[in-house]
Amino acid sequence: MSGISKVLCLPGYLQSGSTLARKSSGLRKILSKKLGIQVDYITPCHKIKSRHELSFPLGSTEEESDKVWSQIVENGSNARWFDAQSANNYIGLEESIRFVVDHIEKNGPYDGIIGFSQGAAMAVMITNCLQTYLPAHPPFKISMPVSGFCLTVPRSGDLSDENKQRILQIADVNEYAAEVELSDKVAKYLCNSNGDSTGKSLPTEIVLLYGLNDSIVPPIRSQYVKTLYNEKQVHVFEHNGGHFFPNDKQIVQPIAELFDVKINGKL
Repeated sequence: MSGISKVLCLPGYLQSGSTLARKSSGLRKILSKKLGIQVDYITPCHKIKSRHELSFPLGSTEEESDKVWSQIVENGSNARWFDAQSANNYIGLEESIRFVVDHIEKNGPYDGIIGFSQGAAMAVMITNCLQTYLPAHPPFKISMPVSGFCLTVPRSGDLSDENKQRILQIADVNEYAAEVELSDKVAKYLCNSNGDSTGKSLPTEIVLLYGLNDSIVPPIRSQYVKTLYNEKQVHVFEHNGGHFFPNDKQIVQPIAELFDVKINGKL
């Protein structure tokens, strides 16, 4: 057990720990250098062996795609937490939950957790299920999903692309929540046996950060995360950009102050 305050960081799809460390340097430097918080970045445990496993092109030509893929592999960023092949079919998720829990058990305790994109979805699940897997570990003081989301399915059971796009056009989070429900495969990490989110019983502060012009994870999906927690737990930060971890001081400074209050007890 270490007396050093620590925060665990989970990268997104096609990211390594070092990749996210670079891309989140604005917040990382404040946390580590000014607030004395150790920030640990880990790489997703599942390697992507071929670019042909991806569901999207990496370039306009085969040659360009090969070049981009070579750079990804060279950087060690050919990694993911799970492969969402279809609704309720998330290959590798259970192994990744265990991987993160094992890391926390061996290297913790951790005061907080940060995740980006797919790593943010993981961070939300780990936040909610940590006491189930590690009862001796205290709940996180703070949890920060960046461009986060929950793995949901339409309540109607209509999995057509048309219905999915219709749902994503909804602007009100309560209306959105009425149209979707948590996937059976992830509800066990997020909810208790009664189907209620375990997040609402935690003392954890939730920091939601997302881009209003994010085309990869539409803002409504990130906003849905707050329905898993009590309103007083959640702090929402929006930026005008897309799918990235912002480093603008006007955004990261007030977020760093929340970390300082919750982890270092500063008022």
